[in-house]
Amino acid sequence: MDATPEKVRVTFAEYDALPETNQIVELIDGEIVMNPPVFRHQKVLLRIVATLLPLNLSGELCIAPCGLRFDDGNSFEPDLFWVSLDNTACVLEPNGNYWHGAPDLVIEVLSPSTEANDRGKKFRTYQQYGVREYWLVNPDVQFVEVYAQLNARFEQQGVILPGQAFTSEVLSGVSIDVTPWFAA
Repeated sequence: MDATPEKVRVTFAEYDALPETNQIVELIDGEIVMNPPVFRHQKVLLRIVATLLPLNLSGELCIAPCGLRFDDGNSFEPDLFWVSLDNTACVLEPNGNYWHGAPDLVIEVLSPSTEANDRGKKFRTYQQYGVREYWLVNPDVQFVEVYAQLNARFEQQGVILPGQAFTSEVLSGVSIDVTPWFAA
């Protein structure tokens, strides 16, 4: 006998009807997923924000929990995403609750409880809808994987370690030093 409980699928309307919370609650392939972040995750995320804010990016820089809707079965709350002023594929819905479509940049800080979805279902959804750059930040092993959209597919641009920097094409070629993200 199989002891695995059957997964309950819900629609976006059912997900949207959930009470407002400051917890990260995502709809991934029709399944509600909750993963409260641990302190290390939040510490690294704050350092990433501190790196990006001085760049004075034109557009909107959004931090979780902030809804990003793709379709009836997928509405995520990425740790951080940026929508440039020129991006017409990602718009804030009239009620102000969700961005709909692909932002220019999505950043996910990996946790043991979220890594499978960040590398799997969410990766494929971001790729399918045309997110231009996707950064996976691993605070435990201390590296950043950078993916760029090329020919409708994500291609890895590199694995960046502390002491190294990378160039973000989506951020107009700015060099990003990841060293401070992983400082003790």
